[in-house]
Amino acid sequence: MELPFKCKSTDFTRIYQELYKNRITHEFIRNKLGLPDSVRLKLNGTFGRWLYLLGEDNCLYRNFYRVQTAVWFNESLGKWQYVSIFPNFIKRYCPPCLDILEYISCRIRKGEDIFEHIDDPEEILDCEDRITKPIRRIEKECTKDNYPALLNARYTDVYNRPLSVSAKRVAGRFSILHNLVTIARQFFGKQQGVISLVNMIILL
Repeated sequence: MELPFKCKSTDFTRIYQELYKNRITHEFIRNKLGLPDSVRLKLNGTFGRWLYLLGEDNCLYRNFYRVQTAVWFNESLGKWQYVSIFPNFIKRYCPPCLDILEYISCRIRKGEDIFEHIDDPEEILDCEDRITKPIRRIEKECTKDNYPALLNARYTDVYNRPLSVSAKRVAGRFSILHNLVTIARQFFGKQQGVISLVNMIILL
């Protein structure tokens, strides 16, 4: 599911329904999980969460969304299995959408506060930790599992040449995520919304 990098609240509601909710079928789930047609799936409800998004005016807002869940009986394990189907721009248990984390990591310098780059007119955040902590978690995972190398390996497999990655490190406050963004921009050939695309192939 592709979401505009900066998205109006009304657009989010429409896009989420059309490109997420309406497209979740048994066939879609089987394809994503690699399940055979013989597996009988059941869409067994949804659960709600708040999501923080960034508008075109760089103002933070939040929307309530519902995540579809499904269940099937695993014959080999002899038990029921459950799955929650999240869109690619959402990191599980993380209220800010990935586009906000990408936006912040690419703009904020050492010593700067995130509120120098976004406005929070509804006072959704009581402090910047609600944004910075998820970024730090992703950076920790990125370092541990070497996401840039994984992207480079996939690119090399397809194009028979590596990405032209600069050895120079970005001197920003969140340099690890910023560097992942830089590599992902080459990988996907676009300038914004690339962390959501990374999340499609490497679960963040």
